[in-house]
Amino acid sequence: MRRSVPLSLILGALGWAAAGRAQTLPAAAFGVTPASLSFTYQIGTATLPAAQTVQVKSSASAAALDFTVTSPPSAPWLIVTPAAGKTGTAIGVRVNPTSLLAGAYAAELRVNAAGVPDPALVSVVLVIKNPPPTMAAAPGALTFQYTTDQSAPPAAQTVAVSTDGEPLSFTAAVSGAAWLSVTPALGIAVSGSPVALTVSVATEGALPGAYSGKITLTSTNAANKSIALTVALNVAPGRAVVTALWPSAAPAGAGDQTVTLRGAHLFKTSVVRGGTATLATTWISTGVLLAVIPKASLAAQGVLEIVVTNAPQAGSSPLVFQVTAPGPIVQSVVNAASFAGGGARPQLAPGEIVSIFGSGLGPAVLVQAVPAAGAFPASVGAPPTIVEFELGPGVWTPAPIIFAQANQINAVAPFAMTPSRTMNLRVTCNSIVSAPLAFDSVAAHPGLFTIDSSGRGQAAALNYDAVKNVYSLNSASNPVPKGGTIVLFGTGGGVTNPLPSPEGQIVPLSSPVPTVAGAVSLTIGGDGATLQSATAVPGSIAGLMQLNVTVPASIKAGKDLPVVLGIGGQASPAHATIAVK
Repeated sequence: MRRSVPLSLILGALGWAAAGRAQTLPAAAFGVTPASLSFTYQIGTATLPAAQTVQVKSSASAAALDFTVTSPPSAPWLIVTPAAGKTGTAIGVRVNPTSLLAGAYAAELRVNAAGVPDPALVSVVLVIKNPPPTMAAAPGALTFQYTTDQSAPPAAQTVAVSTDGEPLSFTAAVSGAAWLSVTPALGIAVSGSPVALTVSVATEGALPGAYSGKITLTSTNAANKSIALTVALNVAPGRAVVTALWPSAAPAGAGDQTVTLRGAHLFKTSVVRGGTATLATTWISTGVLLAVIPKASLAAQGVLEIVVTNAPQAGSSPLVFQVTAPGPIVQSVVNAASFAGGGARPQLAPGEIVSIFGSGLGPAVLVQAVPAAGAFPASVGAPPTIVEFELGPGVWTPAPIIFAQANQINAVAPFAMTPSRTMNLRVTCNSIVSAPLAFDSVAAHPGLFTIDSSGRGQAAALNYDAVKNVYSLNSASNPVPKGGTIVLFGTGGGVTNPLPSPEGQIVPLSSPVPTVAGAVSLTIGGDGATLQSATAVPGSIAGLMQLNVTVPASIKAGKDLPVVLGIGGQASPAHATIAVK
């Protein structure tokens, strides 16, 4: 038969007296604040993390309780003081990370209070970091050497970016040098595996001199944050090359002559010699150099060798400048609008306004022709400068002159020229007649005038507003609308109907206005345009022509659309442009 055992007997057996048992307090009457702590330490730092405190408290209605704090044996790096006390006080928690490796460490403090069945817990986390890595780059400076006549730019060079600890990310950027480049622009360096940067220089068009640039390496997680690499580029001049000299002759006794040298490796520091004299120069580009042959070097007939030297290189191969017998020398003749047509055998059309180049052609100071009796004269200056065309064997006919000076004459080829045959022209100055220059007479040799009189770029063109009946200058800021009317000016259109009389006539303001006899076509930006009219220009010298054109509606808008004029199977160079909106 089963019997119950009195509670007093059980308590007695356990050594407890029922009357003296301790009272158990509710857990809510006891706690800690905060319940978690976090410490961070960087290896190698002299100062340990600051101590933190934990408040041990009981409820306001409860009496102060005795408590003890224990930390796990697995966390010897954890320091707690005091280890015991009464609620309402604080305990200090410190860490000593000495000798610990980088990583995250966790421990839990147990705070036990008398009469409270469950301990209060404080979690402690210690994060130990390695010191930030130091970024290094080798080499810290680069130098490139280049000579302007070498066939290829200097070989690329490399820079190794490394870390002495943890991986580091970085960016690479160039400053102060458009000729300098670096790739890649970003990278991650790992210990034992540096990143190789490729550094290159662009030398096309580089002039002699010393250039410097900088590459900045930047890393947010490196101790040194950034490194500046210096890059030097030393450019030395190559041997000068001179391929053309213009003009290449002048008469004995002529004044100072400015000549154009064309070639390569021509610089501000280039030294030009004409014979034994060092010539004053004006640098235009690496392909063009102006030099002045002084009057003293032109006193007598002979030959001057023109040599360009870039020290320490050898001098260029010489070009010959001929000092001829006194008198005019005709070297070339071109369309005065486009400056096309020069060469071994120029082409000229009846009525074409031409530019004749050479030396000794006229007075040192430009003389502008003064029209008389409604026409331009056949000579200017005193003694007179005269341009003549050989219209038949031994039959020389003077041409109307617009202006004349020592190196250039602008004149109008006679409308009486017969196309499709070889002819000659000559210049008389100071009663001395030049050697004849041969050219081919053609039915048309069209060219368009440009704003800067170079034959290139913005055409001398007018927009016409039919509604307002006004004209305005065409330009990038004032384009002609699609389908609108534009007025162009040119020369080399060949004969007109009717012909001017006399040669050099100023076209009368009265009707009818002479029209270009040949078939005329015109394209703008490659699209065919509608020609309204192609005529002489009333009030101007015969030989100047005006073209009224309708801009094609299909054209693509642009600020510099090329205009090409075709007459009689000949086309103008595609160098003149207009703006269309």
